[in-house]
Amino acid sequence: MIFKRILLITICLIFSVVLVVILYFVSAKAKQNKNNFIRALPTHRLVPDNIIDLGEGRWYLAGIGNDSIYIGNLYTPQKLLRVDSSVKDTVGCHFSLPEGAKLTRGYFNLVQHGSIYTLDGNQPALFLGKLSSKILKPATKPPFFTQAAHSLGKSFILRVVQNGQNRLVRYRPDSDGFRSSANLLHKQIDGVFSTDGNLAVAPKSGNVFYVYYYRNQFICADSNLNLLYQGKTIDTNSTAKLKIASIKSQNQTTLAIPPVEVNKRVAINEHFLFIQSGLIADNEVPESLKNVSIIDVYSVNDSKYQFSFYLPDFNKKKLTDFKVYGQSLYALYDHYLYKYKLNF
Repeated sequence: MIFKRILLITICLIFSVVLVVILYFVSAKAKQNKNNFIRALPTHRLVPDNIIDLGEGRWYLAGIGNDSIYIGNLYTPQKLLRVDSSVKDTVGCHFSLPEGAKLTRGYFNLVQHGSIYTLDGNQPALFLGKLSSKILKPATKPPFFTQAAHSLGKSFILRVVQNGQNRLVRYRPDSDGFRSSANLLHKQIDGVFSTDGNLAVAPKSGNVFYVYYYRNQFICADSNLNLLYQGKTIDTNSTAKLKIASIKSQNQTTLAIPPVEVNKRVAINEHFLFIQSGLIADNEVPESLKNVSIIDVYSVNDSKYQFSFYLPDFNKKKLTDFKVYGQSLYALYDHYLYKYKLNF
């Protein structure tokens, strides 16, 4: 009896492992399939400029200004690295949080227009102060949020979960409550996974962009979250390819298999929306894309596709973050910061 039970458990375990492996390779193959679209790939759109080694750490881009790039490190919450715009020198920038303040693993720092913000959507909490004073104070408590982007003035755009759905809201740290509007995010399979994506705010105009991870769609709204238009990326994946499973013991849902990731990361400047794509075009060869990241460029005015370019891997490191400021693109490859000049 015991032997039969052990044998049954072993067979089930082997079957589960084999099934997961098969599903993984099916998902990986889907990303390499032809997707019925063509990329425009003009040459010389990207000019390498300079690179700097930041040292070991979990780095991310916290903000960019006229003369500085601010780099955050998830291991050192009260320290930023200030890199000059030529990407040649670095200076540590320390600041203090209120006494007794504690951060969860979900925290991150933002630098914008001479101010620094520490945000933690798991508490939720927001601390703010001037870079010159390096002392942060607590702001009015925001709602629980899963993404945040600085908007015009003292406003933030937050992604929150309400009634089981992702939603965008406008929040001001110096006022009570937050401004909600008609839900701009349209669910397909569920309200969370199928509406997952990247949030970005355009400089100067303050227009809000949200690019879905798993389908060929994005939205543009004004700073008050009034819809301006809905755009489409150049691929044909209009429906998110997701398989969702329930974990009844924990009352949670999760993705049962790795999803087909259509749009990975987003950056924006005054004129263009830059989207890192996860899909191959009909005029591309899978082998040639193993060591590059694909960036598709769209006009922020009307959502029209412009062209694409490749960001090559550096020192066997894949792209982990990128931002665009004016005519400069700053790319993070793990602990390397690479500056490129845009020739358009």
